[in-house]
Amino acid sequence: DLPALRQSLQQRLQTYTSYDTQDALLQLKLKSLILDLIHNLDVTEQLTKANCSSVSDWAWNRQLRYYLVSAKAGSSVPRRACLRMVEAEFEYTYEYQGNAARLVHTPLTDKCYLTLTQAMAMGYGGNPYGPAGTGKTESVKALGQAFGRQVLVFNCDEGIDFKSMGRIFIGLVKCGAWGCFDEFNRLLEEQLSAISQQIQIIQAAIKERASSIELLGRRVDVDRNAGIFVTLNPAGKGYGGRSKLPDNLKQLFRPVAMAVPDNQLIAEVLLYAEGFQHAKLLAQKVVA
Repeated sequence: DLPALRQSLQQRLQTYTSYDTQDALLQLKLKSLILDLIHNLDVTEQLTKANCSSVSDWAWNRQLRYYLVSAKAGSSVPRRACLRMVEAEFEYTYEYQGNAARLVHTPLTDKCYLTLTQAMAMGYGGNPYGPAGTGKTESVKALGQAFGRQVLVFNCDEGIDFKSMGRIFIGLVKCGAWGCFDEFNRLLEEQLSAISQQIQIIQAAIKERASSIELLGRRVDVDRNAGIFVTLNPAGKGYGGRSKLPDNLKQLFRPVAMAVPDNQLIAEVLLYAEGFQHAKLLAQKVVA
C-alpha cells in the first residue's frame, strides 16, 4: 500500500528532522538516515505516479534494489546479499565504508546509476562525461558505496604511462576494487592505445569469468567484482591538455552525459538533512 508507506516515511522524516542533539557523530548518522529517507520518499512518489502494481513494472525495475537470497546448495553461507537494477544482478561485498557523507539523489544520479550498472552487467566500464562540478566522480563513488566496494580514485596526467596503469590494474583485479580514473583524456594519445589493450583483457576475463589473466608479463588472479570507470572533461571547450579517446577505447566504456545538476533540489534535501522543516521554501530563496 504505497500511500500508507509514504505517510509512514513522512512521519519518520518529521521525527528525524525534529531530533535535537549536540553529539557530532549522532548528527552525521541522522543526516545519512534523512538523505536515505528522502530518496525512499521520492521513489515511493515515482511508483505512485506510475501506478506501479507489480514487481515487473519498469518504475520498480529501474530502481537499485537490495535482496537477501538463498545460497546455492553446498555453500557454507546460508544466504547472500545482492543488488539488482533492471536485469543486472551484483554481489554485495561488505567493504567497510565508515559513516561517509552521502550523495543527494537527483534524476541525474538515477540516470548515471542505470547506465553504469547495465554497462557492468554486459562486461564494460562506465564513462560519465561532462563539465567540471557535475558529480561525475562522486556518482561513481556513491554507487561503489551502495555496492559495498572499495573505490579508488586516480587523477590522470601526462606523466602516467601504460606500465604505471598496468600496475594499478593488477591491484584492482586482484582485490576486486573499483578504479575511477579522473580526467582520463589527459593521458598521452600514444599511451591510450596500449592502455586500451590492458582494459580489454581485464573486461574479457570478467565477462568470461576467467580465474586469471596475464598483465605486464605476470599471471594475475581475477576478482570478478573489479570495475574500471573513466571520467572525462570535454576535449577543447576551454579545457586544455585533453585529447580525444581512440575508437577502440571508446567502445570499452558506456558513456553517460552528466549535465548541470538541479541545485534547488540538492539545497532542499541538504536543508532537510540539517533539520529545516520548511526546506522547499528556503531552497528557492537560497538558490535564487
